[in-house]
Amino acid sequence: MSAYLTVFHLPLEADFASLLPADAPSVRDAERLAERMPAQDTMLMLVVAPDPASREAAGAKAIAGVEKLGSDLVQRVEGDDHELREYVGANRFLFIALEDLELARRTLEEEVAQAKARANPMFIDLDDAPRDPRRLDELRAKQRAGEAQLAKRSHVSAGGHTQVLVIRTAFRGTDVEKDLRMMGELEALASSIRQAHPSVTIGFAGGPAVTVAEHDALTRGMVMSSLITLVLVALVLLTYLRSVRILILLTANILAATLIAFGVAAVTVGHLNAATAFLGAIIAGNGVNYGILLVARFLEERRTKPMEVALAAAIGGTLRPTLVASLGAAIAYGALGATEFRGFADFALIGGAGMLVCWIASYVMLPLLLLRFAKTSTRQPSRLFGRAVVAAFGFKRPIVALVVAGGLSLGAIAVTAHYIADDPFEYDLPKLRSQAPDAVAARGWLKLSDVTFGRGLAGLAGQTFIAVDRADQVPAVVDALAELRTREPIVGPTRSILDVVPRDQPAKLAELAAIRKTMDDAGIDDAQLASLRPPDGLREITAKDLPASVAVRLTERDGRIGHIVAVKPGESFDERNGRDLIKFADAVRQIRLANGDTVSTAGALVMFADVLVQIQKDGPLITGIAAVGLVVMVLLVVGRTRRSYAVLAASAAGTIGMVAVCALYGLKVNFLDFVALPITLGLGIDYAINVADRAAVDDPMLALRSTGGTVLVCSLTTMIGYASLLVSDNMAIQGFGLASLIGEITCVAAAFVIVPAMVSVRRSEPVASYSSASITLV
Repeated sequence: MSAYLTVFHLPLEADFASLLPADAPSVRDAERLAERMPAQDTMLMLVVAPDPASREAAGAKAIAGVEKLGSDLVQRVEGDDHELREYVGANRFLFIALEDLELARRTLEEEVAQAKARANPMFIDLDDAPRDPRRLDELRAKQRAGEAQLAKRSHVSAGGHTQVLVIRTAFRGTDVEKDLRMMGELEALASSIRQAHPSVTIGFAGGPAVTVAEHDALTRGMVMSSLITLVLVALVLLTYLRSVRILILLTANILAATLIAFGVAAVTVGHLNAATAFLGAIIAGNGVNYGILLVARFLEERRTKPMEVALAAAIGGTLRPTLVASLGAAIAYGALGATEFRGFADFALIGGAGMLVCWIASYVMLPLLLLRFAKTSTRQPSRLFGRAVVAAFGFKRPIVALVVAGGLSLGAIAVTAHYIADDPFEYDLPKLRSQAPDAVAARGWLKLSDVTFGRGLAGLAGQTFIAVDRADQVPAVVDALAELRTREPIVGPTRSILDVVPRDQPAKLAELAAIRKTMDDAGIDDAQLASLRPPDGLREITAKDLPASVAVRLTERDGRIGHIVAVKPGESFDERNGRDLIKFADAVRQIRLANGDTVSTAGALVMFADVLVQIQKDGPLITGIAAVGLVVMVLLVVGRTRRSYAVLAASAAGTIGMVAVCALYGLKVNFLDFVALPITLGLGIDYAINVADRAAVDDPMLALRSTGGTVLVCSLTTMIGYASLLVSDNMAIQGFGLASLIGEITCVAAAFVIVPAMVSVRRSEPVASYSSASITLV
């Protein structure tokens, strides 16, 4: 059942919305916007050819091909703006700013008056100031600029070699099935165009192109990391256990536990996201530790005891420390659930449940498997790992070991304090993206579009939207954004229905009528001035006059037109800089209108900015909850003993050491690798409690040689799980894997040095022991 749920009911969602809580303002606003807008996402198709003729032919085929795609995939395609240019050209006088029309009327009246005066032989000009001809020249220059703009095709480059098709999808970017379908259809279309025009190059950017690239990168990474973890962990365990049969039993146990954990995820969370996609390798790598400790102790006891007695002794000797370790891991994961960040909350549920399920399976299913299939197994684990631990971490003087560990910890604290004070968060967004070839190619095509046609057709620098309820709010929003732009250069231009249905039309028509009357009364025959004459029959235009290709862009699902305003970032905005994302989102998140109304913005940029802000907000909270929870759990379960203090000291030293090494390496905190911090706290408890439990009853060096060797094997399996994430194309996931790997190394090193040293210094308290006599097997 768990396998079925995992395969068929646990989809992978790669978008930012899946990381934020469903009730986050930016997510709610995006949901409301999606309910109103027919077009759900935007992607670009670029056609590049060595000559305009080839580009024209290929572009026409591309437009026709995209228009033939199903209405469930494509809402519309914008590849030619001739209807818009014809519409604006026919009504061009109404698009002139009212102040320019007033200036034109006054200038014309002055010109006519001057001309009449000069024609009068009795006229004597007593005005010493010569007439300034620049006003009329400026008007003519504006006219020429407007005509040039109308003649320019906005979807074709100046040289005619490149054309961009703006494809508005009819589905959300989170619908991976349709993303894949659409990209398959578009790739087939591009292939057919290339066959007909071999010199033409076609590429895709934004929307489904990026979603599919990121989704494929996550999927490839999941498969690769799982395979690497499976193979390398199997090799380590085979080297240690020296028994294929025991290895198969351990593998079956951990696979079943991991599947159950993901089955729980399927019926609770319902999906995987960028933060939880790789939990399979992590759960398996961490969760197998409980089984390893049990099996190692079982094989140790098997040397002198019968099967059932040896297994009972193994369970009795490892039950409490592994339970503490499991609870520690669950608390560390569970602390992530205290945040409003859904990516962390999902991680907490799946990871925490996974650790507990793995522990339960190790003490319920694994013993049954051993009783059934390993009755004759007596081969002892390899001593190689124990010897390696003693050689690397063995010490003769506990005080010296503690002094050295304390000095290193103080240095780590200093480095960590400087790291935190210097803002440890990652704002370099390229370091959070996928480096897969298809993702890099999509970003390359987007850059070409930005350079050729202007930034913002797609991508994070694209438009952020403001949906209003009343038509009279649109001018107020546009004015508020214009005023905001004067104060915040990071806010750029707006797009609204006012760009195609201009305001102040009654006043403009009055000015145009006055200009026309002045010119007609004066009988002006100057060709240049005559071209400025407004035509007869000008009237006010409304949304009903818009061409169909223009009206569809402004029409909502319920038929309303023009109630949505778009705003782009300004020229100073750097989409690679997370600080700029946050600054822009903060500037436009809430727009206060002149009448006191407040409107909200929605868009991918605002959501991603919220991801960055949420990390900064919840980080200290998560760390504090994990630390307090682990301290309370250890003191309650282990008691206020030297062992518990040693465990807590080792966990703290290992965690601080991880942060210090990350700081020295230059690894910044992002929305994925931050979870490594509470997880490392849990790992510190895991290794330290097992070493402490054995060191409390045996000589510390003997504990390192026996349990220490097993703990090293457990650590190696976890290291492999984290190291396998380094093969991911996603750099954020690589950062998480690296940070966790560093934490693994620092925690196991702290457990091997600090715990036995603290336990052995002036040992005077009674030695605890766990008898197997009270444990029986049915």
